[in-house]
Amino acid sequence: MSDQYTKPFRGILYDRNRIGDIASCVCPPYDIIPSDAAYLERNPFNAVRLELPRSLPGVDQYTNARQTFDQWCSSGVLSVDDRETIYVYEQQFTVEGSSYLRWGFIGLTRLDKDRILTHEQTRSKAKEDREKLIVSLKAFTSFVFGLYEDKAHEIDTLLEGSRKEQVYDFVDEDSIRNRFYRMTDPEEINRLVALVNARKIYVADGHHRLDVSYRLNLRYIPLYLTNMYSTGIVILPYHRLVKLQGERSLPELLSMLEGHARVETVAFTGPEVLTQVLHTISASSEPAFALYSKDDPAALYILTVGKPQAGDGPLENLKVNILHSGILKSTLCVKEEEISFTQDPHELVRAVRNGDVDLGLLLPPTTVQEVKAVADNSLDMPPKSTFFYPKILTGLVYHRYA
Repeated sequence: MSDQYTKPFRGILYDRNRIGDIASCVCPPYDIIPSDAAYLERNPFNAVRLELPRSLPGVDQYTNARQTFDQWCSSGVLSVDDRETIYVYEQQFTVEGSSYLRWGFIGLTRLDKDRILTHEQTRSKAKEDREKLIVSLKAFTSFVFGLYEDKAHEIDTLLEGSRKEQVYDFVDEDSIRNRFYRMTDPEEINRLVALVNARKIYVADGHHRLDVSYRLNLRYIPLYLTNMYSTGIVILPYHRLVKLQGERSLPELLSMLEGHARVETVAFTGPEVLTQVLHTISASSEPAFALYSKDDPAALYILTVGKPQAGDGPLENLKVNILHSGILKSTLCVKEEEISFTQDPHELVRAVRNGDVDLGLLLPPTTVQEVKAVADNSLDMPPKSTFFYPKILTGLVYHRYA
């Protein structure tokens, strides 16, 4: 299978007899871990020690991660699977009262810039961090998350009906049911590989890890792949937090928006108002956002921008780009380094009320069709344009490339 775009591999797995409950050993990807402390307390073998390692006296974080990984492998806490396989990953979850089920799989994918299409800008600091970690470990702890087109659901049907051995079945800290399997039938693995080889891959998450993989001239890397037409695809927005470097009043900022956006003031009387405003901006036929300022914590300001022109391309029509590049950077002259991100609207409200930031901007979610359109046109969205939910847990399987 060396010529295939996708192929099975022998992953590195925890010895369940050594670690106890796998739920205590997994963690989210590095970029959404608010603090490693809770994960370190759960289990001495928690994946956070590899995914987001700490420095120790005389040892930097990357060396610490490598020493930990080597020690776990040599002591038998981690071991290489006894056969090549494709790992099937099923996630059952709830968002705003609706239940979802997402099937995906992890195999090795051959790097090919004509076939693996990206949609998001990367940041040099995060890329440098991931490169140092990956090079130190010679391994991937968390994976690039990719989407393929399968309107007929051929691959979904194969994954669900395939013969497979269950490795894990547990509920994680976010109440998500995670089931993880090995495929056991070589013919079904070959059929899956054949079905995937004909398709392009659209990167949903992990752009930094992908960039590093190209820089390292790796031929194959592990990817988690799922169907973009699955009913289990949920994209949440990354909201913007703004910490201004200079003093600027709310009236001044609102005056700068004149001629660029219609502004409607909504009394912020309780959490139900936040829910309603999020629904309003998501349902709007025109690009709409909500601004929250520490200068007026009793109000939310709905900003509505006129519809893009008919001839505008994917980026001009993209709501997150209209907000990030248009309203924030061009109209309000906010600098990139003044912007940070959260996917939790309640956290945004807390940060503004606590004075940690000056402004919060609430966004509607990006659609999977918008992701595809941007990638197909070789364009880049602003950083943190999509939050594919749920993330792929770190610690289910590792891959050492050298």
